[in-house]
Amino acid sequence: MAVLYNMDPFDALEIIYQGAEDGFPEEDFEKNEHTRGIFTPQVLRKFLKKYGYMSVNRLSDSVKLLHPNIMSERVFRYGDNRALNLTIIGRIGEYQLAVSDCESKDPGIFLLAVTPEQAQILPSDDTLSEIFKVMICGRLLKEPGAQVVEDPELAVKLLRENMVDLEKISCNPSLRREYSVNFSEEFRTFVAAEFVGGELARFFFSRSENFVGSV
Repeated sequence: MAVLYNMDPFDALEIIYQGAEDGFPEEDFEKNEHTRGIFTPQVLRKFLKKYGYMSVNRLSDSVKLLHPNIMSERVFRYGDNRALNLTIIGRIGEYQLAVSDCESKDPGIFLLAVTPEQAQILPSDDTLSEIFKVMICGRLLKEPGAQVVEDPELAVKLLRENMVDLEKISCNPSLRREYSVNFSEEFRTFVAAEFVGGELARFFFSRSENFVGSV
């Protein structure tokens, strides 16, 4: 059995849920495209069609993605009568979560700080895939015995116990914050690493007999 490094979010979710799906029906996306002009990026549509009603979205403490019936559009005007069209797709913490380029394979996201007086766009270098990884980490921490480890010595000990090679966990140092999701098939343990400014900040360890990779 192997260790799966730097996993695609959908591969990780396949293991977490063992192929189970419970998401928003395709008809709801089509209806909102035709009647309201609400278009969703393909990667978001895929995620919501598979997992919209599941715990990775429904029980998230930090991120919640919306049903297309509740998504909305907002236009921000700036400069010489230029416009930025945003689709509000959810929330992250106290901020609204939005996308602009619905044609992109992995669109970048915008954070909106909304008050009764105004809405402010905050900078972000995250993409939808990174948001999915944040949600996966939150879901893994719901497992009994899951650990958040910031102590380097304890992290090294747990990495060794799960046969995870730290040097094979990669990140993009240009990103402000990034997550890498890894899975030790032998020990049925997810090991997620959080990087801040290209430097390791902490690890998430989550084990379950229900987590089964390839045979």
